Amino acid sequence: MAGRPFSSEEGIPHPAMTYAGAGLSFAEVVSSKSALGFQSKSFASLSSTSTISRVQAVASTHKGEPAVNFCMEDIECIATPFQYALVGKFSKGRLLMEDLRNFFHSLDLKAEFSLGLLDHKHVLIRLTTEDDYYCLWARGIWYVKEVPMRIFKWSIDFHVDRETSVVPVWFVLPKLPIHLFHKECLFPIVACLGRPLCVDAATARSSRPNVARVYCEVDLMKKLPSRIWIVVGDRISFWQLLIPENLPKYCGCCFHQGHNDAECKVKNLELKSMTAQG
Repeated sequence: MAGRPFSSEEGIPHPAMTYAGAGLSFAEVVSSKSALGFQSKSFASLSSTSTISRVQAVASTHKGEPAVNFCMEDIECIATPFQYALVGKFSKGRLLMEDLRNFFHSLDLKAEFSLGLLDHKHVLIRLTTEDDYYCLWARGIWYVKEVPMRIFKWSIDFHVDRETSVVPVWFVLPKLPIHLFHKECLFPIVACLGRPLCVDAATARSSRPNVARVYCEVDLMKKLPSRIWIVVGDRISFWQLLIPENLPKYCGCCFHQGHNDAECKVKNLELKSMTAQG
C-alpha cells in the first residue's frame, strides 16, 4: 500500500510543519527560485485571470448590497476537476488528519486521492477514478477508528450547512422478464428515477431471475415514481414496480438526511420540547 500514489491534503499544514517562507521577502516568496512548493509559478501567473477568462461575471446589487452573477454553464465547466469529489462528515467530532490519511491508505484505492478540510466537521475527498468514487459513496457510512464518517456527494450547490439530497439507492424490479436483464434495457427503465449507475452481479449474470437490482443516483427532494409502464412492440405491455431499498428520509426545512419535514425539530418546535421532557 505504501507504493500507492497519494496527494497531501490541500491547505492543511502538518502540525509540526514550519513555514518555509519565514524570513523571506515578498519578492523571494513569489520568485520562481523559491522553495515553497510552487516554484514553477511566477506571481504574475498566480494572479493572472487568463485561465478563467471564459467565465462571465455580471456585477449587480441585491437588496441594496453588492452582488455578482455567474452563468451556470461557466461554473459547471470550471467545476469539472471536482467531478469525483465527495464530502466526509463527522457529526460527532473529527479525527486528526493523520488518522484520516492512514484510513484512506488502508482502503487500497486504485488511484490518487487528496484530503482537505472544509470546516471542523467536513472533509473534502478528491478522487480521480469513477470506481474509487462509487466504492466510497455507495457505502454511505465509514467508521474511522470507530468514529462514523458519513459520505455525501459533492456538487456545485454543496454547502457545509446543508446535507445534499442526492444519494445512491438500490432499486429492485420484481418479476421483470429475464430477457430484459440487460443494462441496455434496465437503464432506460429506471431513468425515470434518476441517473442509473450500475446493476448488481446477480443481475448481470441473470443468476437471480426473480428480481433485478439497479443502483441509481436519486434526488430525495423529488417525488419518485413507484412503477413504470413498459411497452414492447405492439403486443406486450405491463406495469413494472420500482421498489427502493433503504431510501433515506430528507427534510426540506433544515436540509438534513435522516428525517422528513413532519419529524423536523427545527420546523416543529413542539417535537423539540417533547424530546427534552422525555
